[in-house]
Amino acid sequence: MNFGTAGIMLLHTLFLRDLMVFRAAAWSGKGALILLLIFVLSALAPAVATEPATTPKVSDAAKAEASEPALLAPVLRWPAPDGTFSDAAAANFALWQRQAKALLNNALLLPPADPALIAAATRIKPQDKTSTEQWRLQLWQPLDLYLYQPENLRQSAVNAVILLHDHGAEFRIGKDKWLPAGQSKAPELVQQWLQKYFDGVAIAELLRAQGYLVLLADAPGFGARGPLQYAEQQQLAANLQAQGASLAGLMAREDQAAAAFLARQPGVKGIAAVGFSMGGFRAWQLAALSANVDAAVSVGWLNSLQFLREPTNNFSRGQTAFYMIHPGLYRQLDLPEIAALSTPKPLLFLHGDEDPLMPRHQVELAFKHIQLRYRQCGAPGPKLHVEQGQGHRFGQALQQQMLQWLAELQLPVAGCNS
Repeated sequence: MNFGTAGIMLLHTLFLRDLMVFRAAAWSGKGALILLLIFVLSALAPAVATEPATTPKVSDAAKAEASEPALLAPVLRWPAPDGTFSDAAAANFALWQRQAKALLNNALLLPPADPALIAAATRIKPQDKTSTEQWRLQLWQPLDLYLYQPENLRQSAVNAVILLHDHGAEFRIGKDKWLPAGQSKAPELVQQWLQKYFDGVAIAELLRAQGYLVLLADAPGFGARGPLQYAEQQQLAANLQAQGASLAGLMAREDQAAAAFLARQPGVKGIAAVGFSMGGFRAWQLAALSANVDAAVSVGWLNSLQFLREPTNNFSRGQTAFYMIHPGLYRQLDLPEIAALSTPKPLLFLHGDEDPLMPRHQVELAFKHIQLRYRQCGAPGPKLHVEQGQGHRFGQALQQQMLQWLAELQLPVAGCNS
């Protein structure tokens, strides 16, 4: 069939129609928080988007067609960038790891925090009647870190933990999701959260009682850094992308800076990153990024990109995904490969066999891919524990698995250099 000029113009118009349709988000009081972040990262140049005057009216049939699941997660067909990995990397794990880590770092779109800024952290007056110290880093924007001090710092190989909180569609609290309810300004909400996901246990206190120094912080848009609701988080992500940055990259670099700060604390021997749900993703990502993190525990977050991009799954719906999608990276590295960049660091994956977000079969497939990379490195493999009768939660049975694993860790780990 010969479309001719008219056909080409029609296709062009339909493309513009699908590209230009958007919703204008209403400003709220929290919009100021978004603007503050944007201003601190860089100066914004004004831009104006206009709708073409000739845009055709969208029919009901076209609206129905546009909402078909196949269009929600399109696969764009074009080759990956040339020279992503050298030919030698296929047979040389250490070379592959170096090249893949370079890809990951470049995809974050922000450089690592200046070590001088981390060294210049300032201490804010401790909270009354708690074991918490508050510190502030002046990074791309101020980042407050909270040290939860044990009575006596344990002397095991790993004796410090950075806790990375979940998303959970609850933005009023972030770091507080780990703390005892009495230490939060929203105690009832925190208590409900602890009951729903942690069997009523405050994980930070559980670790502190075992002698671990615990570090906590709010991710962008959560707790004291928000709360930003879904529309506002996506607005923040869009404005960061307009400047050549990303929300996922900002959170990753902040996690990396927090780990560097924790490594500077007196008596710290080894650091483990521990996270639940989105925090589980953050935990193994941080182990891959940070030389200061020696091990990671990921609870309820491991999968392949293909599964997560299915129409009803996480990466096809915006929302949480903006905290975890690094533009362009997943064309070259799947999620298990990013976790495998931690090699030879010990990794523990904890899951429930009734988790609807991370089905067991998909988790096991992703885990096998990580195991393969560890074998190529000649390092002891990561560990996967699946708890029977457990959903998307971090209940007491999984908590005990974490405590036992952390206590038994030995460093350094044999294997190729990470």
